[in-house]
Amino acid sequence: MNESEKLEQFVGQVLKQQPLRKAPPTLEGRVFAAIEQRAARPWWRESFLHWPIPARVAFLLASFGIVKLALMGVMWLITDSQSAPVVTRSVSLYEHSASFLATLRSLVSTLFHAIPPQWLAGAIALTVLLYIALFALGATAYRTLYVNK
Repeated sequence: MNESEKLEQFVGQVLKQQPLRKAPPTLEGRVFAAIEQRAARPWWRESFLHWPIPARVAFLLASFGIVKLALMGVMWLITDSQSAPVVTRSVSLYEHSASFLATLRSLVSTLFHAIPPQWLAGAIALTVLLYIALFALGATAYRTLYVNK
């Protein structure tokens, strides 16, 4: 048995001999008041997993609806109203998804070609510079906090 194990056993024995400490008398009242206050909160102030199922479903449907409206608005802005096709037949989910992805690809391509090449090179250079700065700061923080102690 080495010195650190002996010290560990000695400290453990001394701590076991110490009397248990009583909590402050006001602690119990504060804990119960906090529990009651938390239980009295309305359901919408709880985390999402504690919401009632109908509220969760309604929230998700509303969220998807807002996203769909936003995407439809973007598509409406980037297409010419006279060249927009009028759909008269029912469109399958696959065709709708393919059309959406084609439109999204067209939007990204248009935006990519609208940005001057110098700006793209500058953005890439700035990103690389920021990553180098991140690693340098991380290494400096590590050396300062852990290695030099």
